[in-house]
Amino acid sequence: MLPRALARSGLSALSRGFAAQAEASAPGLIEIREYTLKPEGFAPFMKIAADYGGARRELLPFLGMFTADVGSCLHRVTHLYAYASFDQRDELRARAAADPRWAEFIALSRPHVQYQENKLMLEARPIYQALQLPPTALFTPPPKTGAAKVVYELRSYQLHPGYGSVPKLMEAFSAGLPSKVAADPDGKLVFFGYTDVGMLNNVVELWRYPSAQACIRARQAARGVPEWRQAIAAVTPGVQHFTSAFLHPTPFSPWQ
Repeated sequence: MLPRALARSGLSALSRGFAAQAEASAPGLIEIREYTLKPEGFAPFMKIAADYGGARRELLPFLGMFTADVGSCLHRVTHLYAYASFDQRDELRARAAADPRWAEFIALSRPHVQYQENKLMLEARPIYQALQLPPTALFTPPPKTGAAKVVYELRSYQLHPGYGSVPKLMEAFSAGLPSKVAADPDGKLVFFGYTDVGMLNNVVELWRYPSAQACIRARQAARGVPEWRQAIAAVTPGVQHFTSAFLHPTPFSPWQ
């Protein structure tokens, strides 16, 4: 049986069904899609996406859609989906493509899109185990408090080529993250994974904070945690570049 909090969440029945399987499956397959919109097409695209948000949630295991606030292209949207396997992804996307509502959405929205990118990522299970986190598909956002806008921080590490880069980072972060999290009562780690298809040796973290300022406070607190400083020192030589972006969930996003 699904947790009551999950049943009350904004996830679609399809996403909840995947979530019910997630704990027993091998690492969850998370698809991150980024659409760079034409600047003049941003507002029309968002309206169309909102109008067809119900169809997206019904047809696909949709986790969330976000717009960039700072640190990324300001006319880009990022959306996430959870799949049990590549076969399930093929099946569900074929079903969506055959649905007249989805065909209408694509026809209406396509003129506003400059280009599209995606990557398929595997959950870093050692990180989830170290922090005693549920699979990403089971994440339920806590209730929003106050007037500040919720922020999701998307952190991306591009590591050097080679089979050892990702395991080394996961080993170091598994040791350091518990102390970092203990020093940060506001942040919630939503996803931690590495690419399976796309730019390989790319590691992504997604954190939820009640505000942008709360994220900054978390960074400042983390700098004083010895175990976290050791983890960063261990992985920094293997990182080619590192980016951070603040994202806001759209009103129709299951994750808020």
